[in-house]
Amino acid sequence: MRIRNKDEIADAALDIIAFDGIDKLTMNTLAEHLGVNKASLYHWFKAKEDILDHIFRLGHRRLMARGFRLSLEGSEEEVLSRAAEGWSRIFSAEDTLPYLRAVYSLRYTDERADEEARAIHLMIRSQIDVLISSLGYKEGFISELYSALLIQHLERLLDGGDADFLKDARLFAALLRRSEKN
Repeated sequence: MRIRNKDEIADAALDIIAFDGIDKLTMNTLAEHLGVNKASLYHWFKAKEDILDHIFRLGHRRLMARGFRLSLEGSEEEVLSRAAEGWSRIFSAEDTLPYLRAVYSLRYTDERADEEARAIHLMIRSQIDVLISSLGYKEGFISELYSALLIQHLERLLDGGDADFLKDARLFAALLRRSEKN
């Protein structure tokens, strides 16, 4: 195989990190994964750390490209369900799933991963704040609660678990409606 660009190497490195762990990422395992000579990797990157830097730049760019438009029309259930579905698509997309798995698995040991995980949480929180506010709720704890629920589901999805976003969006909407009556 002939390597065509840095992204090819980064994607292979991401697969290794996301599914086998950062400890398994070496220039040897990466070359083996790509089916190339280790020396050809050094044509593109000087060291493993340079590959990691490229992974974070590439992954962030891909994640930002996957953004979705918020639709504030409809009932609480419809609005919250669309947001949950949008984030679910981002977190499970073929081009972002390995990156997000790597970010979340490295967030306690790598400053870049921790920064990216915090940025993702902030993006989710900001969108949820807008959604909850558009539904007429001004209390910050409602946004915090739904954001925390959504982030928990997204992290479960990254761990390979099942996350029923729509069910919880419907339950959360019912909770909001019930709280209006009290």
